[in-house]
Order: sequence, then C-alpha cells, then structure tokens
Amino acid sequence: MEILAKDRYEEFDRFCDNHPKGAFQQSPRWGLVKTEWANEIVVSRNDAGEIVGGIFVLIRKIGFKSMMYACRGPVCDYTDRAVIMDLLDGVKQLAKKYKAYTFIMDPLVLAEDAATIEMFKSCGLDIQEHAAFHDTIQPRYNYMLNYIKDYTTDMLLAKFNSGTRYYIRYPFKHGVVCKNMGLDGLDDFYKIYSETGTRQHFTVRPKEYFVKMLNGLGDNCRLYMCYYEEENKPLCGGVAVQYGGTTSHVYGCSTDEMRKLYPTYALQWELMSWAIEGGCHTYDMQGVAPRPEDSEELYRILNFKSHFSGAVIETAGEFTFTFDKLYSKLIDIALKIRAKLKHK
Repeated sequence: MEILAKDRYEEFDRFCDNHPKGAFQQSPRWGLVKTEWANEIVVSRNDAGEIVGGIFVLIRKIGFKSMMYACRGPVCDYTDRAVIMDLLDGVKQLAKKYKAYTFIMDPLVLAEDAATIEMFKSCGLDIQEHAAFHDTIQPRYNYMLNYIKDYTTDMLLAKFNSGTRYYIRYPFKHGVVCKNMGLDGLDDFYKIYSETGTRQHFTVRPKEYFVKMLNGLGDNCRLYMCYYEEENKPLCGGVAVQYGGTTSHVYGCSTDEMRKLYPTYALQWELMSWAIEGGCHTYDMQGVAPRPEDSEELYRILNFKSHFSGAVIETAGEFTFTFDKLYSKLIDIALKIRAKLKHK
C-alpha cells in the first residue's frame, strides 16, 4: 500500500484511464474540479512496482471531523481480495490523518452482482442494500448504451427504431447545427442551464464549476451546443466527459423554444458520435428514475432517453466504513433538518 505523492498523480491517471474499472471521477484531474475538497490517492503495486489498483479519495471537513468519498472507486480487479484489502488499509490510514468519521465509495457494481457485493462486505465494508432513491450521493439508476464498442455511427443508427432515426435527422435538415464549443459556448450554455434548473427544480452549479471542468479535464471534456443557425439562437447544450472507455453526458439543458425542431436528439447524436470516435465501450446518459414517485422529472427524462436503445442500469449503491457512529448520526440529523428547512 502506498499513499501516492502528488508529483506521481499522472502515473495513476494513466492507469485509471486504461483500466476496465476506470472512471473520470477517479482521475486525479477530478480534484481540479472539486477544489473545495482535499484529495489523496492510495495505490497498490505488484512485485514489479506497477500499479495494480488505486482509489482517489476526496476529503471534506464537516464540523470537527471529515468525510471521505471515493466516487466510482476503487479502480482494481474486484475479485482480487489482496489488492482491495491493501487499498482499504490505506483508506484507514487517511481516516486517521484527516480525523474522518465516515468513508463512502460507490463503485459501478450492479445490484445483481452478488459476488462483488459479498467481496466488499467481507473486507469490512457495510452496504445499505436497495437504498431509497434519494439516500445515496450518486443516482443508483443510470441509462447506458453499454454495447457500442467497435460500433460505427451507421451501426448505431441502425440500432434505433425508425422514429428515433427520424428525430435525429430532422433537426439537421431544418437549420439546427451542433458544435463542440468549449469555453466559447459557456455563456450560452449557462443561461439555458440556469433556466432549466429553475424550471425543473434542480440545484444550479455556479458557472465557475464548468470552467473548472473544461480546464481541469482538458481534451477529455467537451461542451456541445445546438443552435438554430438562421438566428444563431442557442437551443440546448451538454457537457460530457470521455474517460476510461466511457463517454458520460454529465450536464444537459434545453430551452422551451423550438422544441419541434428536436434539437436534443441532435445533441445526443453528436455526443454518441464522439463516444464512437473515441473507441468507447459505453455511452452513459446518467441518472434516471425508474418510477415517477422517485422523481417525476427524472422519470420523464427516462422516457426521452429510452428512445436510444439502451438499458437502465441499477447499481448496488454505497459501501461505507463508519469510524465514529455517534458523530455520523449527528451529522445525518443535521443534514435532514437543513433539507427540511430548505424546502419550507
């Protein structure tokens, strides 16, 4: 076990980007986005000194103690108990260093993957199986096209039904253009994103957050915008990250104007085309709600996403170490009270 020196973070980034369990949230570059958190990386090496596993941990002080969070970590072979235990030993060392009251990780483990769930539990981690929809940091349900490895765009288009193909082609035939804009498109994106957040009642991140994403993740992150070309009117936009064989559509927004031009289909098609161009095995359309009672808005979004011949993926949820049960309970109570006050 090794707590990696900051000047060796690039070594882990290369490992993570090329590992089957790699995810952009485990890239050390994610720390350039989550600047309000401290971060550390624990790695495990083989006898040749090569990294065989790692975990990127975000650390944030809450009151007198800290919480530690490894989004989509660890990055390793989930059947290799020795490596997992090695990494968790490092996590426990970090917990002492930062006086952590809890550690949470949410690897992309499917809910039906009993073997991996039992592996993590046998390593001392707890899991709240079948957690309620709003009880986890990341949505447990994502909509994914996890079959696109070695696809061409023609093959992908043929996978869709005739209605979806029509909606994809329609905007391009009627004056809609979709471009990779980067920071040049941020003002247009943020205006629509803010309006969408108000309309759909989700938390709106500050513009600076997207600046950090685009700068911190570099060529792995793109901001696409769709415009009605004749009036140069922005219609919708999306921020996506390509890393570790997956392209993830992380943030999206659209106006209520010109919906009959179906610009959101054009946007999805451009993002999927980028995923294929990048040789990805998965296009992740991110969070959905399988039932309207979980979230009416995310359930409606599922209706849109389901046109793209993917599948709803249910993850196992969060695995945790609790180092101070009383403090953890007090923090949970405080957060629930704050949430109730916020929605009054």
